[in-house]
Amino acid sequence: MYNGNETASFYLEEQPAAEDNPRKPRLLIVDDSATIRATLSRAVGDEFDTHEATNGEEALQLLENDSDIDLVVTDLAMPKMDGYGLIKRMRDHPSSRLINMPVIVVTGANDTEARERAFIAGANDFIAKTSDHVEFLARVRAHVKLAQTIQELEQSRRYLKEQADTDPLTRLANRRSFFASASTSLALMQRQNEHFSIVILDIDHFKRINDTYGHQAGDGVLQQLAIVLSTAIREGDFLARIGGEEFVVASPCTNRLAAIVLSERLRKAVEDSEFVFESNRIPVTISLGIASKNSGDDDVDKLLAVADSRLYLAKQKGRNRICASDKPGKAERLVDSDLVCPKLDEAITMIKHGNTFRLQPHVRELGEQLLPILELISQHAELSLDIEALRSAIESLPKTEQ
Repeated sequence: MYNGNETASFYLEEQPAAEDNPRKPRLLIVDDSATIRATLSRAVGDEFDTHEATNGEEALQLLENDSDIDLVVTDLAMPKMDGYGLIKRMRDHPSSRLINMPVIVVTGANDTEARERAFIAGANDFIAKTSDHVEFLARVRAHVKLAQTIQELEQSRRYLKEQADTDPLTRLANRRSFFASASTSLALMQRQNEHFSIVILDIDHFKRINDTYGHQAGDGVLQQLAIVLSTAIREGDFLARIGGEEFVVASPCTNRLAAIVLSERLRKAVEDSEFVFESNRIPVTISLGIASKNSGDDDVDKLLAVADSRLYLAKQKGRNRICASDKPGKAERLVDSDLVCPKLDEAITMIKHGNTFRLQPHVRELGEQLLPILELISQHAELSLDIEALRSAIESLPKTEQ
């Protein structure tokens, strides 16, 4: 899925041609006996590429560093980390590759207790060291083939999920993926009593673009817009195309003023970008509607409906602008909302997310709000803060121009 950190690819890439000499399946043989390791390596002959480790600790390091290992053959009794410990660490590993990798236990202990303990730890098969090479090779072949089948199924599953969650034109998340991700994020913000905002936007006069330049040009504009928006959003924001020329951004830890800052950045980025299709320079602007979480009862559907109604107001007001209020008169550009000094909690949230430029005109007002708090802290914590010097410094700062 395209995320703005790389060049967008809007067409399916050609599948690589099959290799003339595909790599051999790779086995990791783990045993503290060099003789046993050599014997097992000879048993699989030239059919497999074998690597060796002398204990579970060494084996785990190899597994984490070599993504081409297909199967593990391990002894149980070893120094540092035994076979049971290795299998458990693999099954508890964050990597699904190690969780699902086949493990064959080879040991001289021919007793039911060792066999049962190995299977409980997560082993896939168990074979005694006294078994002949034919049986060992057959089992290795069977498990490697099963592992390859599982990998192919997992790749197919990931591909199908990506197709189900991705808009085929822009390679952004689609409506289904947006609702799933935004709902999870909103629930987390509600539990943490954090801010959450949704910004919905669409292209101004998009029908005119299609009618003037053709539908292929319209598709090209949508693709280029996806890149512009992806570049302008912040880390942690979730961008999706939810239909036609309509896009939406879910922004966790973002209050109304921070959402206005984000929206203005998106609006300005689009306004300043050059959209070209077949040598035609196509003027593109967007209108945006903002909705922010007000209570624990809010859900994504409700916020999206509010943002959509404010998008409509932004278009009524003249397009190429932001609306963050239900009153048409409040649909002004950010240049007007810049005159409003944020509250301290809003200012702190904006500082946390790097939006300090929005606060620069209001340093004096924010300092005046903060002075009584600093004075109270100074009294109770017995700090030697020169409150009068701070007050004089703050009063010397310029006021916001109205």
